[in-house]
Amino acid sequence: MELIERDGFISLLEDKYRQLSGGEGHTVFVNGEAGIGKTTLLKEFRRQIENDSNVFIGTCDALFTPRPLAPLYDIAWQMPGTEWMQQDDVSKRGELFTRFYQVLKSRKEKTVIIFEDIHWADEASFDFIKFLARRINTLQCLFIITHRNDECPSIQLLRNVMGQLAPDTFTRMPLPPLSKQSVEKLADERGYKGEDVYSISGGNPFYVNEILAWYSHGVPANIKDSILSIYNQVEEHLKELWAILSIVPTGLETKYLRQMDESSMQSFENCFSSGILVLKENVVSFKHELYRRTIEETLSPLKRMALNKKILGLFLQQFEENNEIERIVHHAKNASEYDVVVKYAPIAAKQAASLGAHTEAAKLYLTAVEYYQGNDKELLVQLYEAYAYECYLTNQTKEAIVYNNKAFTIWKEKGELLHVADSLRFLSRLWWFEGNRKQAEYYAKEAVTVLENEPESAAKAMAFSNMAQLEMLGDHIDECIFWGEKAIAMAKELNNEEILSHALNNVGTVQMTLPETRESGREMLKESLSIALKNDYQEHAARAYTNLCCAGILYKEYSAALKLMEEGIQYCDDRDLNSWKAYMTSWLARLYLETGKWDSAFDIANTILRNENHPSIIRISVLVATALIKLRRGEDDEAVFTYLSEAKAKAFETMELQRIQPVITALLEYEWLTGKAIIENNELQKAIDVIEHTKKGFGVNAFSFWLFKARKKKLPAIEMLDEYQYQNKNAIKNAATAWRHLGCPYEEALILFEGTNTDKKEALEMMQKQGAVAIVNKMKQLMRNEGIKDIPRGIRKSTQSNPAHLTEREMGILQLLHEGMQNKEIADKLFISPKTVDHHISSIFFKLDVNTRSKAAKEAVKLGIIK
Repeated sequence: MELIERDGFISLLEDKYRQLSGGEGHTVFVNGEAGIGKTTLLKEFRRQIENDSNVFIGTCDALFTPRPLAPLYDIAWQMPGTEWMQQDDVSKRGELFTRFYQVLKSRKEKTVIIFEDIHWADEASFDFIKFLARRINTLQCLFIITHRNDECPSIQLLRNVMGQLAPDTFTRMPLPPLSKQSVEKLADERGYKGEDVYSISGGNPFYVNEILAWYSHGVPANIKDSILSIYNQVEEHLKELWAILSIVPTGLETKYLRQMDESSMQSFENCFSSGILVLKENVVSFKHELYRRTIEETLSPLKRMALNKKILGLFLQQFEENNEIERIVHHAKNASEYDVVVKYAPIAAKQAASLGAHTEAAKLYLTAVEYYQGNDKELLVQLYEAYAYECYLTNQTKEAIVYNNKAFTIWKEKGELLHVADSLRFLSRLWWFEGNRKQAEYYAKEAVTVLENEPESAAKAMAFSNMAQLEMLGDHIDECIFWGEKAIAMAKELNNEEILSHALNNVGTVQMTLPETRESGREMLKESLSIALKNDYQEHAARAYTNLCCAGILYKEYSAALKLMEEGIQYCDDRDLNSWKAYMTSWLARLYLETGKWDSAFDIANTILRNENHPSIIRISVLVATALIKLRRGEDDEAVFTYLSEAKAKAFETMELQRIQPVITALLEYEWLTGKAIIENNELQKAIDVIEHTKKGFGVNAFSFWLFKARKKKLPAIEMLDEYQYQNKNAIKNAATAWRHLGCPYEEALILFEGTNTDKKEALEMMQKQGAVAIVNKMKQLMRNEGIKDIPRGIRKSTQSNPAHLTEREMGILQLLHEGMQNKEIADKLFISPKTVDHHISSIFFKLDVNTRSKAAKEAVKLGIIK
């Protein structure tokens, strides 16, 4: 395994070795738990001094009866001048030790003596260690001794030795586990989850290496063998206590251990000193999760069940006092106590949800559903609804639909109209998330119909607000305001702030689409967010963040949108609101695409696309972003077509302008660039029908722009924005300037290309800077067709401020490296995977011709790439 985080220890050994030239030796005690890397460390040290010294190694073995002076006799086979030890009958230790000392004293060259694994040594070997270590300063010898600080029955002998040595003649060198950052980096390089590897290995290098070599949820065989060899040697009473601890992942409090066995803490004393067990804040646990898992796996099913019942009984006795609810559920499951699981899992789920742990809440509700063996439909419907809602929040929409349908069936059988309507309304929401507009509209209308003749209620107000939400998403302004105002009025009458927050969001969002009501709409959205944050309505807060961000992007208010988006994504991430986090992140890719940060957009989009379970409304946006970047860069035409085809099918299913317009616009750009007509006439007309309904906005203007460039067709009655005016020289200059102020370099170059020959050359240069290879080639072709001379070949030297040719994403990562961030921190900040970060860092190293992060930062400063 690669030597990691051991440079300081190697340096220390080398310093002690260099000091031998002055004739004064030293003793070093290298210690650490099994697998910590003592042997690997000394192997590397020996490699570095191999041409400058004689190294002799003696080893102690894990025998029931240790060989007397085993390491010393091992050395006798290697060191010249000690042949007499194999031949003469030296019966007195003192004489043997003295003669060996004299041999060392007579040696003119530097000598390194290594005694490995002295925790298995006999008493005579400890006597020799003490003898030689007390005289080491008179020898040109480095005496290195390795030992474990766990399961060491002779630890007291070792302490006695150290206690009799002069402090300046020896050094203790305890080797720590690998840091979490290093383990995560190693795991990321193999494509595994670093946090999991660290949590079960504790950073032990041997465990880390074995886990990564045989990655699975079980314990690798080599590790299992080494742990069981220790477990099988302990006495039966201690084995039983270890077995109890093995079934408690969280560790067990001393009060519970004493309740089960008064003598338990006394029995554990040696385990604490050896480091196998740890006592922290009155909780006893195995130091390594691998120990716990290995021992647990050796227990028979009946034994495991019996021990879990024992622990469960302790927790239930003190439930009111300690509220051990999650642990009760865990041990009830493992003890097959079904009724206990069903009673406590929903309570634990509610607690988890209230803390924003929605993924955990979903698992707990599902546990209750799976363990329930009765037929109480009142209980089942509550569990189904709660589980479905948590699935919705955590991006498990299909599962949410399945269980909400189960709840709907029960309510319908019972004739509970309010609940029937609420289930229908929620099904509408879920089907919208899946990108199925027809189903969403059907269930929304059904919910309203069911309550048509019923008095005011929260369910009725929510049904109205859901209708407003659908109309808002479909860009039906008047219809949205109609249903939204009904919902707002009813919510106020009922004094229901949750529904009020939901309805204000819908009306505010649709009002933001009109210039004359944009500010009042923004204030409505802010009010919706404020109400949600105040009352901890987590879903509604996430929606408000989302719609504020998306509106900012649609109206090109990028700076404000980015600030809100970072805040909103963090809010969702902290609360396991995975659906909303993924949705906002997909729009973040769009923001980066539109502002020319294509590397950032591509990384984010690619990360999202790797998860095929994302709903359509999330996939559509990132499919378009990925396709456009590849298209403009001239990469993989087949993949571009595949991405856009999938996006088109999903977009038409949503029947929404905000999905259809970007996809068809991208397809028109594809047609212009490639000269291939790939949009069917009926599909294009369907898109035109949807788009003509709106007639204004950046999206409609972009569609109209590309429709003309690709098909030479004009849309009548479209209100063209200044940014898309290119009918004369002044209009083009004004439009290009407007795009520059908005921060959209690609659109600026496109509009500029409609101008004079000079403008075209400037546009070409801008496209070259962005790496839009395919667009550059297209522009050059068009310029040649027009007979334009002196077409620029590449970027001028005077415009190159990036001599290493780093991409925009690499520049950003390099800046974060300069700030001292680790891979995982960079990944979290940029919303990409640590593995992607590592790929970018490798590319940075190659381009800068360096091999470390610090050298990369220094070289970048030297080149003026970063300051």
